Amino acid sequence: MSAVRAVIANDLRLAWRDRAGWTTAGAFAVIAVLLYSFAFDLAVGDPRPLLPGVLWTTFLFAGVFASAPSAQRDVEGGTFDALLLAPVDPVVIYLGKATANLIALLVVEFAVLAVATILFGIMLLTAPIAGIVIVGTAGFVSLTTLLATLGASMRARGMLLPVLALPLLVPLLLAAVRATSAALGLEAGTAPWTLLLGVFALWSTLIAAILFPLAVER
Repeated sequence: MSAVRAVIANDLRLAWRDRAGWTTAGAFAVIAVLLYSFAFDLAVGDPRPLLPGVLWTTFLFAGVFASAPSAQRDVEGGTFDALLLAPVDPVVIYLGKATANLIALLVVEFAVLAVATILFGIMLLTAPIAGIVIVGTAGFVSLTTLLATLGASMRARGMLLPVLALPLLVPLLLAAVRATSAALGLEAGTAPWTLLLGVFALWSTLIAAILFPLAVER
């Protein structure tokens, strides 16, 4: 656990020092929600049926925008090679990097939820929605961390992450949107969809942890 904490601390420190990627992702997310709020004012009276899709689409692209530059920075700066040479299991490196990405993305997402609460006049900072966002983001980050690392050293790295990640994340997005809709009172209950999110997050984390050592073999 101490090695995982060291990787998390190192990644968060580097992300804060070179925060262009996460700042860009946060600015994109806030601007997207702002534009949607104006569009909804013109088109619909009640934005709740459309809001879950807007939020999760925004989260998805913000995460993709931030994950690829972060992995690229580690590879080009030699940080990733140094971690691989350290006497720790590659799975520990994966868990540390995924957790650091999870923390950074959650900061962006909860800022977006706060802005959306003000713009749409709908309380989004509730315990059910917070739980859905955390579980869904864990599943999202588990895959994007692996794929971003895999594509960081490739020539087409700018396109690889979206091309690989988007099809794999379709089940998560569907479950997240339906669970968020239920949390906003548009469906009967959140339990089945939140359970599906949890299963997806667990499955993707296990699969990515198994594949990560193979992906970084030299």
